[in-house]
Amino acid sequence: MESSRASLAHPLAFLGALLALGFAWLPALCIALGHPGWPFFVGLIGLPLLELAVGTYQGPIPYWNFWALRIILAGITLQGLVGAYLSQHYSWGLVLLAGAGSGYAAGGSGNALGHELGHSRLTWDRRLAKWFFTTVCFGHYTQEHGAGHHVLVGTPRDSLYTHVTDTLAAFSQRNMVKQFRLGLEIARARGNLWSEVVGPVFFYGLLNVGMFFLAGWKGVFFLTVQTVVMYTVDASITFIQHWALHREQRDGRFERVGPQHTWDCSNWITTLVSFNNCRHADHHIHPGRDLNALAQTPEAPQMPYGYAVMGTLANFPPLFRRVLGKSLPQNKAQLFT
Repeated sequence: MESSRASLAHPLAFLGALLALGFAWLPALCIALGHPGWPFFVGLIGLPLLELAVGTYQGPIPYWNFWALRIILAGITLQGLVGAYLSQHYSWGLVLLAGAGSGYAAGGSGNALGHELGHSRLTWDRRLAKWFFTTVCFGHYTQEHGAGHHVLVGTPRDSLYTHVTDTLAAFSQRNMVKQFRLGLEIARARGNLWSEVVGPVFFYGLLNVGMFFLAGWKGVFFLTVQTVVMYTVDASITFIQHWALHREQRDGRFERVGPQHTWDCSNWITTLVSFNNCRHADHHIHPGRDLNALAQTPEAPQMPYGYAVMGTLANFPPLFRRVLGKSLPQNKAQLFT
């Protein structure tokens, strides 16, 4: 059964909104509490356990006002910068943990909101998304995602194309290179190479230089760890969203995008924390719909667990294939039976 949408007046919807906001701003909260390393363990251990505990329960989904989404994304961006500045007072080990925790929030909640606002028709929404992604050296994502991934999804040219036998490590390395190259290709064709690719990389470098003068090498190290973990979390999510699902080629043309080309996930915790981004089949079929309008697509292959659990399993290829392979279309599922 599909989770129902509800206003924040509904107690469980309000609780769900607090959970989503709490995970997004957890690094800032833990800095205020004096424990900047905690978010890393929450992302790595706490979130998968919470997904498993909730299981198939389908609670109400809060309806998100877009001003709230903008404020949350701006907060995620600022908490990373503030965390980097304050890291000058931490031990090197704590800088590593704090940067990784901030990267989890950026790769999970930040990526989901940056993705949503990057699809917006409003210029300032797209700029806010670009600013966030620039702070994690991912500024080329916004244009490449819409003009590249959505057009090419499920085809070999797509930066997120996966093979049935892919490992997360192999996919991640290939994905980073393909995504950047496709971003360059699109930017050159559109004549906006500076604003979409070169400029964001330049300003990321400038940000590191500025942080060096403000917080020394620890500030730079924090930003680097945050970026690496953000890429890792993003790669694990995109890997499980599109693993082994391809569009067939007929008469020299690829078939239209359908529900069979993207994995859906109905776990309530994932739905909350990803701001409905896990309703991914509907998003690819109707890319113009905002996150509040996205619905579960029963015809799409369904993940048996949430994103955090499946992302963890993706680090163990034989186990991951055995678990997710059962939900593949029959012609591919037989490879794992």
